[in-house]
Amino acid sequence: MKLPSALVLRGFDTDIRCRIVQPTYLQRKAMNEDGSVIGILIFAGIAVFLVFRLRAVLGRRTGEEREQSNPFDRPPIVPFQSGVGEPPVAFGGREPVTIDNDPTLPLSLDAKLARVHAGDPAFDEKHFLAGARSAFQMIVSAFAAGDLATLRPLLSSNLYGEFGRAISERPHRDAGEAIHFEGQVEAEIVDARVNGREVFIQVRFVSRQVHPGETAAPDEDTIDLWSFSRDLGSRDPNWQLVETATEH
Repeated sequence: MKLPSALVLRGFDTDIRCRIVQPTYLQRKAMNEDGSVIGILIFAGIAVFLVFRLRAVLGRRTGEEREQSNPFDRPPIVPFQSGVGEPPVAFGGREPVTIDNDPTLPLSLDAKLARVHAGDPAFDEKHFLAGARSAFQMIVSAFAAGDLATLRPLLSSNLYGEFGRAISERPHRDAGEAIHFEGQVEAEIVDARVNGREVFIQVRFVSRQVHPGETAAPDEDTIDLWSFSRDLGSRDPNWQLVETATEH
C-alpha cells in the first residue's frame, strides 16, 4: 500500500529533526572530556590563588624568624649550683625553676622520711609509731623494775650497758614497784636520717608517769626524745633504742 506523500514527508522531517537534536556517542564523550578538563583547570586556578594568598598573609621563612614560645611548655628545671656558672637563661619570657637542693641547708621532715622510704620501701610511719609507743612503755617500765632481760632486745649494746650500770648503782627496788602511765602516750616523729645502711628516727614522746611512791600523776607532762635505729641490710625488722634525752 502506498503511503500518502504528506505522511512520508512529515515522518521524514521528524527523523531529520531527531538526528540533528540528539548528539552521537562520540560527541557526548568529547563534551564530557571537555567539561572535565575545564573543571580541572578551574580547581587548579583556585588552588594557585589560595597558595598566593597564604604566602601573602603568612610570609615566607628566611631562616631569621624568631621562634614563638609555647605558653603550655614548662620552663626548664635547673639543679642547684652554689655560685657556679652563669645565671639561668629565661625560657619563653619566664625564669627557669631552680631546685633549692643546697646540701648545707636542712631538709624538711618529709624529705628526710622520703629518704627513709627510699632505703626501706616497706617502712610505714603509722606502724612504726605504734611499735615505738609500745617499746617506750615497755622500756620505761622495765628500767624502773630493773628488768634487764626485757631491756636486752630493745636496746643497742651501748645503751644496754648504760642502763645496766644505772640499775646496778641505784637502791634495790621491789619488782612490784613499777611505773604507771596516766592516759595515753603521745608519739610523733620529729627527725629522721639515713647513714649508709643505717636508719635513725627520733620520736618525741609525751606522757604522764606515776612513779613508785607517788599517789597521783604529776601536773606536767614528761617529754622524752628517743632515737631508734635499724640496719637496712639486716633481716631483722625490729628497731632498737640507741639514744635517749629529755626535753625541758
